[in-house]
Amino acid sequence: MNDASPTLPRTLGETITQEIRRMLVEGELVPGQRLSEAALAESLDISRNTLREAFRVLTREGLLKHEPN
Repeated sequence: MNDASPTLPRTLGETITQEIRRMLVEGELVPGQRLSEAALAESLDISRNTLREAFRVLTREGLLKHEPN
């Protein structure tokens, strides 16, 4: 019997990436919405570094667009 499903996140970064992806798909975050790193990190109760990791993954997937400042 397989103990771990390959779709389950293994790290906090993967968990947060999955959560933000869900928020995008379900419309909690809308296209063109500006995401405040500080506000989102606080609302998810995570560090900004963890959030940046998730943002990098989602940007590579084409779900987010990074625009400095």
